[in-house]
Amino acid sequence: MPGTHFDSEQRLSLILETQQAIAAAGDDLESVMQIVAERSMAILGADGSMVNLVEGDMLHTRAAGGSAAEVSNVRRPIAKSIARYAIKSGEPLLVEDTRTDHRINQEMRGKVGDTSLICVPLFSGSDVIGTLNVMSNSETERLNEEDRQTLEMLSVVLSAGVSRVAEFDARRAQAEAISRFRTLFEGASLGILRLDGDGVAVEVNPALEQMLGASAEELIGSRFSAHLIAEHRQTVDELLAETVAGKRESFVLEARCTTRSGGSLWTHVRAVAEQHEDGAPMRVVAMIENITERKRAEQELIRQSQLNEHQALHDPLTGLPNRLLFGERIGHAIRHAERNNSKLAVVLMDLDRFKEVNDSLGHSAGDHLLTKVGERMRDAVRASDTVARLGGDEFGLLLPELSDGDGAVPVITRIRAALERPVYVHSLPLAVEASIGIAIYPDHGTDAQSLIQKADVAMYDSKRDNASHTFYDEGSHEYDVTRLTLVAELRRAIASRELILHYQPKAALESGAVRSVEALLRWMHPERGMVYPDSFIPTAQETGLIGPLTLYVIEEALRQGRQWRDSGIDLSISVNLSTRNLLDRDFPNQVAALLKRWGMGPEWLELEVTESSMLANPTRAKAVLNELSELGLRLSIDDFGTGYSSLSYLRQLPVDEIKIDRSFVMGMGEQTGDAVIVRSTVDLGRNLGLEVVAEGVETLDLWNTLRELGCNTAQGYFLSKPVSADELSSWLKARPAALPEAEAA
Repeated sequence: MPGTHFDSEQRLSLILETQQAIAAAGDDLESVMQIVAERSMAILGADGSMVNLVEGDMLHTRAAGGSAAEVSNVRRPIAKSIARYAIKSGEPLLVEDTRTDHRINQEMRGKVGDTSLICVPLFSGSDVIGTLNVMSNSETERLNEEDRQTLEMLSVVLSAGVSRVAEFDARRAQAEAISRFRTLFEGASLGILRLDGDGVAVEVNPALEQMLGASAEELIGSRFSAHLIAEHRQTVDELLAETVAGKRESFVLEARCTTRSGGSLWTHVRAVAEQHEDGAPMRVVAMIENITERKRAEQELIRQSQLNEHQALHDPLTGLPNRLLFGERIGHAIRHAERNNSKLAVVLMDLDRFKEVNDSLGHSAGDHLLTKVGERMRDAVRASDTVARLGGDEFGLLLPELSDGDGAVPVITRIRAALERPVYVHSLPLAVEASIGIAIYPDHGTDAQSLIQKADVAMYDSKRDNASHTFYDEGSHEYDVTRLTLVAELRRAIASRELILHYQPKAALESGAVRSVEALLRWMHPERGMVYPDSFIPTAQETGLIGPLTLYVIEEALRQGRQWRDSGIDLSISVNLSTRNLLDRDFPNQVAALLKRWGMGPEWLELEVTESSMLANPTRAKAVLNELSELGLRLSIDDFGTGYSSLSYLRQLPVDEIKIDRSFVMGMGEQTGDAVIVRSTVDLGRNLGLEVVAEGVETLDLWNTLRELGCNTAQGYFLSKPVSADELSSWLKARPAALPEAEAA
């Protein structure tokens, strides 16, 4: 048996030698534990041994020998180890048959291969600090009671040695931890502050000195809260008091510290109660991070967020509420009016001919005008009213708390008066005219959308009737819906090429030869049939569709002209322009591109403009006409005599012909005044070197009279009504090359 290797005296001698070996090992815990493992195994003649230290709920094998060597440095729960029974009893425990004893961890036994075992608790004072396990793997020489008693004697020596070295090792670990803490404390980028129970600084690190711009001598001995702005001091003092009293283990907050130079900075403070021995005064360690830049970034994000919110609800040019905010305020006002049984007015105002300002003076001038209009409107309304810019040249006005609809009129009158004063743009006085539509809650609608829609209808009525302002009229709504439908259908018609051209010939009065035709627009509506220009051109001019519509007509005319030329018919084609075309500086470039696309020279295209279209903006119109003339196009003044253009202005324009309005031509036989106008116009054209075209020639007598007066060209039903391109081609082929008198005869 293992116990028969040495007698009692020999074992005692070995125990004393073990004590001396442990003492010689000094403070090296690993060496001491290895000596314990090897000597205990040798004294009993055992096959294996292990020294385990208690680490909380775990048992850590720190040294092992013999058959147990492979489990060195293994950790396992105390609850699953034989050690828990030895620790509980406080005495060495003998297990004579490990295979059948329920207290044995069979998984561990399988690794070691022991058949018997003694587990000895090791003490430091009254506390168990570990265990010594000695094992035998023999089936015949198992550990016995004598071996247990020997280890019980040895345990006194082992406990003293292990506990002494363990304590020294713990003190050394503590010293190393303190050293590491000091290194971190001194070199940390965060400010670190140790406070006593009264919140007074007892130690500070260099980072905190640098952060606050004060030396350690200045900071130590002062309350931490003294270095905070006034509104944060009480909060920090209360949190520190709760931490010192054990009511909380830590706290975190953001506070503004003051610096020695008089400035301040934002800090993130994390304070933790410092672990201490019983009876030692409580301390608090505070880690302080400078988060000024982060707070600045947060404030910038908040500011940007507020700015984004403001921009989302306000017009960037005028600073006025936009359409979204305008709608929200109408909703609030409706709820208030509903509670108080009052009325409110929603007003829409559109600036007349604003596009001309943009086109003639530039967008910066238009922006300046819009800004001034917004300011004047704001000054003219009550504090409770809302002025908004809804987009482009359209403004909105909300007038809450009205007793009746007429209550809106005084405000509109003040706005009108404010707009009567000219706005100076580039030193030019600009007159501001506007169309104003008004809808009343609840008479015309009970929600924001319907009130805005009704005010919009009324605004277009005001524009159409040239009225100061117009209240919504249910009878005009049907017209407005029709107008909106017409705009959508016209836009579709351009895209799907439902619009067609008819052509009316123009003939030389001397020879009767047809050398040109006028293109006249017709709309083959899929449901309404043939629609004439008077039904849709005014709407196109109001909505801005006139631009693409004119280009459509020019392209169709050039396409047909190309087709005629290819078939041997040489005809120039005239097309009518609108006011908007003469204000569009890019229009000449667009016409040039169309000529190039269809391979047509400029001599095959004539452009007709009215006197009124040129007078809308004479400077811009003259510039555009000059560019068109430089392309080689023939220019004609249509409906001459119905406008008020001066002869001096007419002489400045690059026109090639004038067309006498049909009303004067048809009245020549009945009205002496009309005959005088026609005769004067023919003389004027001759003196200015311009060709003269008479419109509305419907009889042979008119033809002959005009020819005698010296008029150059005639156009009218006497020759032909406007017809399709195919019909005109057939008419030209069938028409004899003779004067109208011969035809009439």
